[in-house]
Amino acid sequence: MHEIFVMGVLYINDFKVGMVLAGDVKNRHGDILLPEGRPLTAKDILILKTWGITEADIKGIDRDKVEKSEMESLPPSVIASIEKEVAELFPEVSDNPVMEEICRIARKFKLKQALSQITEDET
Repeated sequence: MHEIFVMGVLYINDFKVGMVLAGDVKNRHGDILLPEGRPLTAKDILILKTWGITEADIKGIDRDKVEKSEMESLPPSVIASIEKEVAELFPEVSDNPVMEEICRIARKFKLKQALSQITEDET
């Protein structure tokens, strides 16, 4: 039986220390900045940002998993409100990959706003 590995391209702002690269990260000249299999450190993430790297393949996680874990930390009423607002802004996006991505980014932005508001309210 073959083992299935989940990997996905994540944006650098979603990187966390300890995530493992699923492929080499190269600069625009093709030079390897960080090798496949390397667990990310805070310094690695800073280096990638400095080089202008915006995304990379990460083992065991993808954008959907990141968004789902963020949503699980919010109350269902907040999630429903965000979904309703995004659906009103982007009613017909299912057949357009560009609009689907814009919708996903808008949802993520609203989730981050809600998470930061909850964090502020707790302090």
